[in-house]
Amino acid sequence: MAPPAGIRRLGNWIESYEEYTEILPSPALFRKWVAIFFVAAAMERRVWVRTMGSALYPNLYVLLVGPPGIGKGVAMHPAEAMMRDVPEIHVGPSDMTTASMIDALNESVRRVIILGGNPPFDEFHSLTVVSRELGVLIPGWETSLMNNLTDIYDGFTVDQKRRGKDLRIKIKAPQINLLGACTPAYLNEVMPTGAWDQGFISRTLLIYSGERVSRDPFLDEGLGPTAGRLHADLLHDLKTIALEYGQMSFTTPAAAAIKAWIRGGCKPEPEHSKLQYYNSRRTAHLLKLCMISSIARRGNKIIEIEDYAQALNWLMEAEQYMPDIFKSMVSGGDSNAMEETWNYVWTLYGKEKKPISEHRIVHFLRERVPAHSIMKVMEMMVRARMFELQSDEGTVGYKPASREARLTGRADPRE
Repeated sequence: MAPPAGIRRLGNWIESYEEYTEILPSPALFRKWVAIFFVAAAMERRVWVRTMGSALYPNLYVLLVGPPGIGKGVAMHPAEAMMRDVPEIHVGPSDMTTASMIDALNESVRRVIILGGNPPFDEFHSLTVVSRELGVLIPGWETSLMNNLTDIYDGFTVDQKRRGKDLRIKIKAPQINLLGACTPAYLNEVMPTGAWDQGFISRTLLIYSGERVSRDPFLDEGLGPTAGRLHADLLHDLKTIALEYGQMSFTTPAAAAIKAWIRGGCKPEPEHSKLQYYNSRRTAHLLKLCMISSIARRGNKIIEIEDYAQALNWLMEAEQYMPDIFKSMVSGGDSNAMEETWNYVWTLYGKEKKPISEHRIVHFLRERVPAHSIMKVMEMMVRARMFELQSDEGTVGYKPASREARLTGRADPRE
């Protein structure tokens, strides 16, 4: 066995990171998944569970997806800075290209001494990649790159010959933990239609938020080295997690709950057609998150029922917002949605001759724009005089302006 890791200072690394970064103008969902990711990255291939006759490691591919200026990179920076202070972990340069990523992985040799073991050490290659602008790392959709990332995720040997060089790179037991940030527009431009059916994206957790968080720009406390004890404790425990080694086990209740979830069809699952191949890998995602939940709280390498519940909650929360990515990718965006909504309300008003209730319009918009944009679109339509708020028998409803009134700005000729 490997030498034991140290004693933890915090009750839960992920929750403590969320508290530590509360000051940041970044959505809570992003900050939570950054914390989840860096716990996974610290575990490398040092911790695993046995499933289907083989070892499953907790490595993750996570993409933070949202509009520009939403706080994707802001959420990453504090944890990345801490990880670079953990001497055992190999973190690649932030501006890596595909070729430099493979070179860095080749150089990121890790050797864990096993006391009394045969062999006496465990050797692997593990690299943490943080890309605040995914377009730098993946400027275009290259099948060879995506296949490499897929094979590395699964732990298959990398075997490459370098163009123009008499050099062969062979990497056994490789692992990459990849955290990237991008906009829906990037995915729309770079990813071909068929990419959603391929291996890389089905292995990737897409974390979407359109929430714009405002913070006091003059507040200067609660983050970084000035946070004192919390910063020191986060760094100490991240270093401790990076020293953990060994196979994790499930308690009987936790194993029974996971089996019941699988027998029940892993419900609920995302229904969007582009996520059907992602759905086939949800069990592996859940098991990885169970490991992360356990190691974030303690080092006994036991996955309890509480870890299963936490992991499932993380997964359900992320999946709730995944379909919003595809709504944001639609050409025309809010403008098209506004026109479609006006036509919908105009048709209903022509039939019913009374203002249309808000909940019906919200339901219509749910299928066309991300959840965070629904009320914004409705407010814009009122300001643009496409709608007029009216009260009918004590209930507020929306009356559509006529086409002529919208174009001229004059009163509706129907009145």
